[in-house]
Amino acid sequence: MTDDKYKMMGNIPADISVVRFATVRAQEIVALTKMIENPQTTKLIFQKLPCHMRRRAMSHNPNRMPRLLREAHKSQMAKSGPALKPKRPRRKYRRRPSRLLEEYKKRSSKISWLETHLWHAKRFHMTVKWGYRLPEKSCARGHRFCYRSVAEHCLLMDTSYLCCIEIQGPQEAIVHGLAPLCDPNTGPTFGASSFLNGTREGRVMVFQRNSFLRGPIGLVTFLWRHGETPDLRTLWIWCHPAFYEQFLVELNSTYGSDSDSLIEHTNIKITLNKGKLNRLRLRGPFSHSVLSNLLDKDIRKVFVASQSPGFVTGVDVRDPRMILPQSRVKEHTSMPTQCETVLTSRSRLWDASVRDQISQIRTSFPDYIVNSRRSQLLVPGSELPLQPEEIPIPLLIVNASHESSDFVPGCDVIFPAGWATAFWLALIYSGGHAGGLKDVESMNFEYRICRDLCLEVDSDAGKTAAAEQKVKLMEDYFRRPPKTRTNFIKLATPFPFSVDWNRLLMDWDFQVEQGFTVLRDKKLLNTLSLKKQNLLSEFTFSHPHLVSISSSLVLVRNPGTTLLVKDNKGIYFPTPPRKNPFGKRLSNQGLDSGIALEALVPFSKSTQIRRCAGEISDSTSPLTACSSNQYKMKLNDNCNTILCGVSCQDNRQISLFLRTSRFSATEFVLRSSYLLSLLVIWITLKVYWYWRNNNFFSIHNYDKEIHCLDGKKNFKNLKTLLIQ
Repeated sequence: MTDDKYKMMGNIPADISVVRFATVRAQEIVALTKMIENPQTTKLIFQKLPCHMRRRAMSHNPNRMPRLLREAHKSQMAKSGPALKPKRPRRKYRRRPSRLLEEYKKRSSKISWLETHLWHAKRFHMTVKWGYRLPEKSCARGHRFCYRSVAEHCLLMDTSYLCCIEIQGPQEAIVHGLAPLCDPNTGPTFGASSFLNGTREGRVMVFQRNSFLRGPIGLVTFLWRHGETPDLRTLWIWCHPAFYEQFLVELNSTYGSDSDSLIEHTNIKITLNKGKLNRLRLRGPFSHSVLSNLLDKDIRKVFVASQSPGFVTGVDVRDPRMILPQSRVKEHTSMPTQCETVLTSRSRLWDASVRDQISQIRTSFPDYIVNSRRSQLLVPGSELPLQPEEIPIPLLIVNASHESSDFVPGCDVIFPAGWATAFWLALIYSGGHAGGLKDVESMNFEYRICRDLCLEVDSDAGKTAAAEQKVKLMEDYFRRPPKTRTNFIKLATPFPFSVDWNRLLMDWDFQVEQGFTVLRDKKLLNTLSLKKQNLLSEFTFSHPHLVSISSSLVLVRNPGTTLLVKDNKGIYFPTPPRKNPFGKRLSNQGLDSGIALEALVPFSKSTQIRRCAGEISDSTSPLTACSSNQYKMKLNDNCNTILCGVSCQDNRQISLFLRTSRFSATEFVLRSSYLLSLLVIWITLKVYWYWRNNNFFSIHNYDKEIHCLDGKKNFKNLKTLLIQ
């Protein structure tokens, strides 16, 4: 062993030159270094780590790598892709009010937000309509709650999306310029003497210039400034944003200017106050009680006497943040006593310089200063004394007018921009209940109010909205699986997604190439009313008209009879007989719950059916619902019913075509029992088949067979089994 070792050592030189050794192998060292610096493998540094050292998100977060490998990892990532994103600021910094305001301004650059958007976004489902992001319905699913608020208390809505147009100039020139846009046969216009003094707000249907038959634009509200001379008057016109551009085009053509911000012609100046005024709407019997909490005690005593329908009241109030209660107050159960003194309609809100000054104070006197001063009060929740930065805020209170036979009291509050959140919170804390766009539709559905917030069916804006709604309903319908879709063919529903009024006119042998128009002539409507004994003779029109008719129905004890409860008792609306799932014919059940129907019928046939169709009104909403003592449900909420057509069979009967997405209680029970019986038969046959083949099945196999009922293959097997 030792000899062999010495033999091996003998071949090794006694000394070695390091320089000469490295020089000889320099090429090998360079090649090895190059291979290390430029690896040919696709693995990165963090991929070569053992499993116990790997961390989540290492590829884009170098801080999760070991310290010795971070720089190498950063260099690799710099070569392989774009530069690393900067570190995200901590949440405490991101949630600062100034940072939040900047972020919200970026997000609201394309779609306008209301000032109360943040409050609504936390509590409502938001939707994009007419260039605004508006609250649609509450997340609490409070449809009945909002209905009770309108009927028994107070519902509060932010209608600041309505656009205000201000016209200044001589009274005669303003009225003369707006005359071609209004039809005097439909009601009072801008020049009515009852509105010229500025004590009441009016509403009028505007049309395209000198096109009263084919060109309805929409319903607008207007208000003249009180206490001005005829040489210089100011008029505010509030219009819906859906037809705001169309109405502005008509104004431009009237006064001969193409400017969108300022129009001057014949001493008339038009200013667009869009976004410069806020408007809150209160509806319900205790609306004035909720609003009176914002007023001073002296004004509160005389406020009730100024509550006649349509009356305009101008008041000055304190900053609502100073008198905001610490918690929400209880609902009001009584109204203040009446007083003989009446408030005036004058207000500083008409002055643009005053509005700008008040809006500027809102930004210079932020909420955190008010909150810090309120925290120093000896009695928490009490009112703050008058502050040096505080100035009175002018308000215009517009009382609700008689829009329908079922009058719902309420008012609109108009105030400068920047104060919507403060007044909104004050009214909410005073007992108001918030509502959205669905509640507006419900109020128009139930009481035929807030018509200025709804679109006319024969206008361009209304047709556009109907087309969009049709597309939405079709997308929702075809998004569902085929087996869960409502079979409208079996339900005999001709128009499941929209109301085809032209098809209705075709049933009456009209020529509908030119479309249709809703009849709004007050004289003709009054003549057609049931209260009048004289009948109109048949008229021939070059353009087809539709008349709005409303009738109330209730379900009586006999399920085969449906009686009217208004002036036309004893007249019934038959519905086609239905069949149950077993094939037996059911009796005529009538409608599932009590409703009040409202339809559009051709004008030439209205004289024949006026005795059996009910009261004629000027509302154009498809349906109006009322409560049912049997099922206690709202037909519009649960059944989503829309009137699709009305056809007159004779002077005593009218056949209705309704669309519904919900079965009646009887039909639901029958269908459920039918499916349950099929399941019992299937289980019985399965047990018999196993017993006949002497196969004692286990519980596991039984459950497995039951759970496979959803497949089409199992239904085919079931069909084969039933045939055998």
